Amino acid sequence: MKKIFIAVILIIGMCCSVFAQTNNTFFFFPFYSPDTSTGISLVDLLHFKNENHKFFSSLNIFAMGTFKNQFVAGIMPAVYFDNQNYLLEGKLVYTNFPKKFYGTGNRSSENNEEDFLNRKHGFGIALSRKIIKNLMFGIQYDCEDMTIQDTENNGILQHIKTNGVISGFGFKTKFDTRDSNIYPTKGVLAQANHILYNNRFGSKYNYSKTNFDFRNYFYVYKKKVLFSYQLFGEFINGNAPIQVMPALGGSNLLRGFYADRYKDNILLVLQPELKIKITNVIWLALFSGAGNVYSNTEDIDLTEIKTSSGVGIRIKIKDNPRMNFRIDFAASNEEKGTYFTLMEAF
Repeated sequence: MKKIFIAVILIIGMCCSVFAQTNNTFFFFPFYSPDTSTGISLVDLLHFKNENHKFFSSLNIFAMGTFKNQFVAGIMPAVYFDNQNYLLEGKLVYTNFPKKFYGTGNRSSENNEEDFLNRKHGFGIALSRKIIKNLMFGIQYDCEDMTIQDTENNGILQHIKTNGVISGFGFKTKFDTRDSNIYPTKGVLAQANHILYNNRFGSKYNYSKTNFDFRNYFYVYKKKVLFSYQLFGEFINGNAPIQVMPALGGSNLLRGFYADRYKDNILLVLQPELKIKITNVIWLALFSGAGNVYSNTEDIDLTEIKTSSGVGIRIKIKDNPRMNFRIDFAASNEEKGTYFTLMEAF
């Protein structure tokens, strides 16, 4: 814990040292999703940058609680400095979150549903440097202490080792031509991350995690119809605990499925979204998604996918940078979901 508090002090201190024009916004709002039910979220968002800079630095301080006794709190800074040639990112998060587990694999059955308590705390830090225009490369460290509690008698989780510390070092790269890192309307984001968790770094589990995230944004009709899409993939190689396995579902990744409904070593998802301007404040969103999880690369079958689609409303609550309140109604071939939250899915 001492190391965690030292990391917090360093991160917050560096954030404060580079404040230029600060835009502080405090939100206290109710939200809803199928996996959390109704909850209350407190968010303090600080955005700041010099006038001649392209991207906003940010400090996100948040706490969330639900009527299912789920609780998450954390601090997540992302600070550009030295004329935006460097980017410092960090996280400090505590989670006490009752969830559901259905087993692993893309054919796991709802009949295997079991409840458990996912409790973890940890921190991470990453430092990236601009290599050429729009391209950054960096190193990162991630550490979490995880436990699964309140498992069901004779359930699957009672026979799976899920407790302990994960600790790993890795690298990340990002190519970003977007016009904004908060609410983009044009440009491309292509980023990849790789982390090796190993007992030489103090990790109980030995595995590696690699993910890539490609996003594209452009107007298809004047500035009234905005099209965007995201291609996301995540790969686990080795002995990873089930809490960190790639999973689909939730409010951001294949809306319409319960969060973590399907999980395995590999995740592939494609989701397009069309936003249509109704007024200066309200936009209509149409979205869909397709993806699946797989045990290994030999099992990848792009004809065997899970799909969802839906409609939503975006209500502008803030300018410079623009932020929306998001209401989404989504349906998959298994269930339906309604989501009330801040920010975009991607």
